[in-house]
Amino acid sequence: MNFQDVLQRRRERLFGPRAGPGQNLRGVEFGPLSRPLVGKAESEVYYVDYCDADELKAKYADVSEAHVNDIVEVDFVSKGEPLAELVGEKAPLDYVVASHVIEHVPDLAGWLMDMHASLREGGTLYLVVPDKRFTFDLHRRCTGYEEVKAAFHEHRKRPGLRLVLDHFANVVNVDTFALWDDYSIASDAPFAHGPEFLDIAHQHYHEGRYIDIHCWVFTPWSFMHLMGQISERIGCDFMVSHFMTTQPHDLEFYVALKKSDARTDWRKYETMAREGALWPEGGIPGVEEIFSKSVA
Repeated sequence: MNFQDVLQRRRERLFGPRAGPGQNLRGVEFGPLSRPLVGKAESEVYYVDYCDADELKAKYADVSEAHVNDIVEVDFVSKGEPLAELVGEKAPLDYVVASHVIEHVPDLAGWLMDMHASLREGGTLYLVVPDKRFTFDLHRRCTGYEEVKAAFHEHRKRPGLRLVLDHFANVVNVDTFALWDDYSIASDAPFAHGPEFLDIAHQHYHEGRYIDIHCWVFTPWSFMHLMGQISERIGCDFMVSHFMTTQPHDLEFYVALKKSDARTDWRKYETMAREGALWPEGGIPGVEEIFSKSVA
């Protein structure tokens, strides 16, 4: 399957049969690099990143998968201000697209509330989210509410120290395709960093450097569980308008959240995501039960 086919498949899984947010709608896509999910020809879309296109091309110059010559122009360079403030008169938006973004934001609840505030009533936040079962986060614990609450009350602008150390202590080198073929190899996945990285990360953190990691770690059902806690305890009302679990030989699941006053039964979606999760044939006996436990 070539690159364009892969991109089209991702679009269909995220947006459904339309394979796009729709014509005559205005929205934002975060960090599209060379692979935007929404094209300029199909919608009034604005690309947002933390660097302009020239800086991104320099940053990814040695990364062949980045296809630097195809990196799109960035319409709005974010310096951490609220999205509605950044896009100005373009707000309120009909949609926001964030593929492999939510796991990086230092303040998860704050970011969700910012997206909510930028959308019109009925607007949609489209998310592509990595599933820890098939990524380098395999051995990390799913995110718990207490860390989300701490990040929210601290108004974090960079990942917290505990999360940085967890990343460098526990991420592994893993082959997604191989895991789907034989999940038993998960127990032997080698750690990606030696113990010296903990000291380096600790030093860099205290020097005030921004260390880009996966702050938040999810399975499809732990994501739903956590969204329910954020909604109930912090307040950020979205309803699920679309969900697709992680598909065979893939490492991501797909969620569309609509801004709405309607109350969402997050427990129902957590149960649905857990019971509908796909697993490699013949994986490790009991692995489903281990991963099916809810995060406190």
